[in-house]
Amino acid sequence: MSVSRSAVWAPLPSTARAVPLHLSYDARTDRIVYASNRSVHLRSLATPSESTQFTGHIATTSVAKFAPSGYYIASGDVSGVVKVFDSSSTTADPEIVKGTFPVISGRINDLAWDSESKRIIAVGDGKERYGHCFTFDSGNSVGEIAGHSAQINAVDIRSVRPFRAATVADDSSLVWLTGPPFKFAKAVRGEHTNFASDVKFAVDGSYVVSVGMDRKIVVYDGREGDVLAKLDSAHDGGILSVAAGKSESGSPIFATASTDGKVKSWTYASGEIKSVETWEVVTGEHLVGVVYTSSTTLLAVSLSGDMYYLKSSAPAPMTVLYGHQKAITAVMVSSDGKSLYTGSYDGRLVHWDIATGVASLVKGDGHGNLVVGIIESKESIFTAAWDDTIKTVAGDSFTAASLVAPSQPKAISTAGEYVVLATESAVYCYTSSFAPVATYKGSSITAAYADSSIVVVGAQDGSIVLLSVPDLQPLPTKISPIRAAVSVLSLAPVKSADGKLLLAIGDSTGKVTVVDALDGSVFSTRWAFHTARVTSIAWRADGKYAATGSLDTNIIVYSAEKPAKNVKSLGAHTDGVNGVAWVGEDKLVSVGADACVKWWDMKL
Repeated sequence: MSVSRSAVWAPLPSTARAVPLHLSYDARTDRIVYASNRSVHLRSLATPSESTQFTGHIATTSVAKFAPSGYYIASGDVSGVVKVFDSSSTTADPEIVKGTFPVISGRINDLAWDSESKRIIAVGDGKERYGHCFTFDSGNSVGEIAGHSAQINAVDIRSVRPFRAATVADDSSLVWLTGPPFKFAKAVRGEHTNFASDVKFAVDGSYVVSVGMDRKIVVYDGREGDVLAKLDSAHDGGILSVAAGKSESGSPIFATASTDGKVKSWTYASGEIKSVETWEVVTGEHLVGVVYTSSTTLLAVSLSGDMYYLKSSAPAPMTVLYGHQKAITAVMVSSDGKSLYTGSYDGRLVHWDIATGVASLVKGDGHGNLVVGIIESKESIFTAAWDDTIKTVAGDSFTAASLVAPSQPKAISTAGEYVVLATESAVYCYTSSFAPVATYKGSSITAAYADSSIVVVGAQDGSIVLLSVPDLQPLPTKISPIRAAVSVLSLAPVKSADGKLLLAIGDSTGKVTVVDALDGSVFSTRWAFHTARVTSIAWRADGKYAATGSLDTNIIVYSAEKPAKNVKSLGAHTDGVNGVAWVGEDKLVSVGADACVKWWDMKL
């Protein structure tokens, strides 16, 4: 028995309102890198389903940048630590760390490499200082970042000699640094009247551009830092990001992304800033980041994390990459094995095409809180969430059919043609059109699972009750209580060779107890290798194997035929596994708090 990870479908970048998102693109490998939760993701733009994940940070990551050579990446987190790691690995685990450097005592907001891929400037919101310059391999100091009186939001280094660096901050100023070693040269104040959010040198170093929440663009000389031009009201909202690129003729251009939902490209020449093109990307949502991926294409990111491919002379985005930003809390594989549905902590529901890895957002009147479960019946797909609603889904859209739950849902299942909903104090049976059928009153219910003939209910005190379908009447079979709170229940889809209907009971301590649901006898108590609450149990279609996920970050596959045997994938998801599901006999899909969808090849 063995398990190996075959693919990672990356989450969307982590974003925050009115905070610039700094993206980085590597033309050599056609990948972008960005921070998401406690990980850093390297993602192919040509094939977005191909990505690798760096999990070396302990704290939430905030920014990541490719070195100009493309061989290394520097990433920062909210604790002020910068890690430099190898980007050239083609394996699923590029955990080759070159160095770990505590830079400041607060959030790293931005990073910049010099053109020699030797020096890094990291800036942010520290207590003793707002930034630091150091060598990427040894961490030796090669300058001092000074001149600001508030957190620094962005930094960039001139790509040609003589090297220069520029920083912008919440004090609305731009600081000019000469070097290396980099040191304060001057501060340009009074040009921005609100927070200065981003700064970029032109690709040829001839000028540098700063943008801010005052909707203003300011251009400075790339060698001396003198103001050359400025443009008021460049956007209808604050400008959060600027990207440097070059036109097809080779001349420098730049693009800006704004809270008005637009991206604009610009040129600067002879003291004048001229608009070239405008993309109406989103309506009613902020854009927080933009980066050039070629002379004619850009990638823009909205506040929700959705990534938009933009192309010159094409007013609408060519492609939109959807996914999750927050922890994925529910997963379901469609009965035909072609689609995957995932729901997250923020209520977002995403539909994935399993063959291509392409994600589409389920649109309509969706959920506003944590998605508890996603199930499929003959008629429809149902979702339940902590906004106390059950909704129906058809393809990529929520339908008008919905139900206000009696109280906050704990679990949702299908029992043949019926929908079974569990709350803390009761279990409800509905038809597929939400007509009530029966109710079972319980106490401190923590989990429930149903098939076409049985509903299994677990409680905080470890007790298990079996109910009939659809009248929800207690069955005579008695199952002995387990020693901890029931966290998840799962019935095998078919009976075993010796006629047993196996019920797996996961608890809050990490143990899985397996019993025969027909007579209540204990089948196995040896599935006890998790060290934290079991969050998900999925049986293979033939009932021979059960995959379990836990808050301990691990996935374990147990054998029903040989209960003493198991195979583990340790550290499968940072901060915990929230769901597992089988796709055929040799593939497993898992979701977790890192907002990733991961695929596993099973050899059993």
